[in-house]
Amino acid sequence: MDYRIHGTTMQTLEVRLEPGESVFSEAGCLLAMTPGTYMETRAPGGLAGMFRRALSGNSVFLTYYRAARGESVVQFTTRMPGHILALPLRQYGRVIAERHSFLCAESTVDYGVEVTLNIGRFLGGNGLALTHLAGDGMAFLSIDGEIVERDLARGESLLVHPGHIAAFTDGIDYRVQLMQGVANMLFSGDGLFLVELTGPGRVWLHSVTVHNLIHIIQEYWGSPR
Repeated sequence: MDYRIHGTTMQTLEVRLEPGESVFSEAGCLLAMTPGTYMETRAPGGLAGMFRRALSGNSVFLTYYRAARGESVVQFTTRMPGHILALPLRQYGRVIAERHSFLCAESTVDYGVEVTLNIGRFLGGNGLALTHLAGDGMAFLSIDGEIVERDLARGESLLVHPGHIAAFTDGIDYRVQLMQGVANMLFSGDGLFLVELTGPGRVWLHSVTVHNLIHIIQEYWGSPR
């Protein structure tokens, strides 16, 4: 499978499929495809898989695209102004992604939703379910704004606003802590919690959050031009 990422602040992904190759995505990611591309929407994992995806806030159904006759081209688009991150999973191993970050992946990738009993993740704003990606193939994530990438050595930690977390490798430890200081919690505008990410591993962050963007737009909503 060949791919190409186009654009700057609102990127698109172009995937070229040879006969026998296929990719899958969540609902609403398709931009365009060439005639002859076979498209099928299904719910892998049966009722249990549908329930886990619904719990995570992801699409209940996944859409698969396959080259039916000769080469097919499928294009995907992001939900927000931002960038597309290509992840060769053979290099990174298992990757845990925030529920809205997943864009698409090769059919050889194991895509699933894991329910966590870590109440800290829930309080941190990422819910009780996260998406995991593993296997041999390429996966693509949608990063809001710019891609902020950080490698953490063993024992090295980084405090992150939970809304900026896009994904991290499986070796990263994830813990939630209260914002220090009552004034910071009440008046900083950054919420009550921070997430402590501890290595070893790699972390990918959104430079923009949906909530901050909505807040800015609301300030101008209904304002006279």
